Amino acid sequence: MEIIIGILTIAIIFVTFSYFSRKKIYKEIDRLEEWKMDITNKPVTEELSRVKHLNMTGQTEELFENWRNKWDDILTRQLPDIEELLFDTEECTDKYKFKRAKQTLHFIDEKLEEIEEQIKQIYSELQELIGSQTKSVEKFAIMDEKYKEFKKQLLTQRHQYGLSIQTLEKELESLVEKFQAYEEATENGNYLEARDIVARLEEDFTEIQYKIEEIPNLLIDCQSVIPSQLAEIQSGSEEMLGEGYVLDHLELDKGVSGLEEKVKELLTLLKEAKVKEVTEVITGVKEELEGLYDKMEQEVLAKHFIMKEMEPTKEELDILMNEAAATKEETEVVQESYQLQDEDIATQKSLDKSIQTLYDRYVTLTNQLDEQSLAYTILKEELEDILEQIISLKELSSQHTTKLQALRKDELIARDQLYQLRKLLLNAKRSIEKSNIPGLPQQYVEQLTTSHLQLKAVSEQLEAKPLNMVAVNLVLREAVEMIESCSVSINELLEQAALSEKLIQYGNRYRSKNLEVHTKLLDAEQHFRNYEYANALEIAGTTLEKVEPGILRSLDAVEPESKNE
Repeated sequence: MEIIIGILTIAIIFVTFSYFSRKKIYKEIDRLEEWKMDITNKPVTEELSRVKHLNMTGQTEELFENWRNKWDDILTRQLPDIEELLFDTEECTDKYKFKRAKQTLHFIDEKLEEIEEQIKQIYSELQELIGSQTKSVEKFAIMDEKYKEFKKQLLTQRHQYGLSIQTLEKELESLVEKFQAYEEATENGNYLEARDIVARLEEDFTEIQYKIEEIPNLLIDCQSVIPSQLAEIQSGSEEMLGEGYVLDHLELDKGVSGLEEKVKELLTLLKEAKVKEVTEVITGVKEELEGLYDKMEQEVLAKHFIMKEMEPTKEELDILMNEAAATKEETEVVQESYQLQDEDIATQKSLDKSIQTLYDRYVTLTNQLDEQSLAYTILKEELEDILEQIISLKELSSQHTTKLQALRKDELIARDQLYQLRKLLLNAKRSIEKSNIPGLPQQYVEQLTTSHLQLKAVSEQLEAKPLNMVAVNLVLREAVEMIESCSVSINELLEQAALSEKLIQYGNRYRSKNLEVHTKLLDAEQHFRNYEYANALEIAGTTLEKVEPGILRSLDAVEPESKNE
């Protein structure tokens, strides 16, 4: 029973698979059959008939025959073969040869795609031929009008083209052969060839039109504008020479001659209608002309500058020399009282020498200007450099003067600092006297002695002739460090002595009650009498803190009031 059920199941599956496979294949066969019929019904013949209004000779006839043969091959061979393959596919499907049927369908699909591409190519080539013929006719008509227009323009405006008229007329006449070639190609049905001829004619007309438009302006430049500018340069240079200008370095005659030769070459090129070459060269010629004008203008501007700045420069030189003389006098005065550095003395000598050299250069410039031996542009450069040197030397002179004045200023500052140091040391001594302490430790006595010696050294340096401020400042720095340190140390010592004395006095209230306090305070008193105020403060403070914690803070709080009192 199970075997029968299995066989029936397999049979049902096979039948179902076969049913759906055959249905799918038949559907594909119908699609391809419909595609084949669509190709068969394409109006290729009607499209090909559009060519018949053209001259059916030459290229046109050859292309038409080729297209018709391709279409006949499609209708009589390729499509019937496909019909037969579709019939074979149906037989394979009926016999359950599904794999072979699918392979055949795939082959048919590719063949139909190839046929579609062939038809598209026929349409494309056909459209290109007809479109080329239409466009060529339109363009040819336009160029025919242009030919007449250009010929008329060359005839009526011959004077604008000079000797180039003959070349232009020959180039225009040479196009007649291409017109004839176009007509022959059209008559012979070679429309694609005619299209190429029209394209070349368009290029030729563009070139001729460019020449016809540009040559009149180029001729004006070469025959009128540039020659008149060259003549203007020559007359301008002669006028400038008459006014005393030196122009040899500009080589104007050589430049003008060279440009005249180039203009001759340009006229020869224009005669041959070589417009592009002329345009390139004439640009360079105009730039050279501008260069000559610029050089002449620079000479004129240079003369104006010199005429304007010579006298002010002389005035600036006189001011500089007067300032230098005053600086030199001040240097000599300062040198009597101060010991100047070697570089300061060297700076003064360099200033004197540089100013004299600058004055000599100005005198030479004045002579050259009177003699008219050099170009104004060269003299202008020299004058500009002199002006720059004046500014530089003024700055250097000002810096040197400021430095001399700084020496005196430094002396006053040093004397004021000396006064302040003496005052600081005197205040320290007065504080010692007011404190009523039994005496000073030896190291503080030595500090005071050294401080006095430092003050004396500074005073001696300030009184030395000539005054050496470098040495003064060196000794002064040492004195400042010593005396300020001494003042701070003495103030700290006096504070320690005052606080220790106060603690000992305060501790007297505990002596009768506490033997240890009494003993320690006796020890502190001994240190106080021996000028050991720090030790006395430490012993007294530590002892009283034990019996009355916070006593040091309390007495410190009262201390400022005591000082103010």
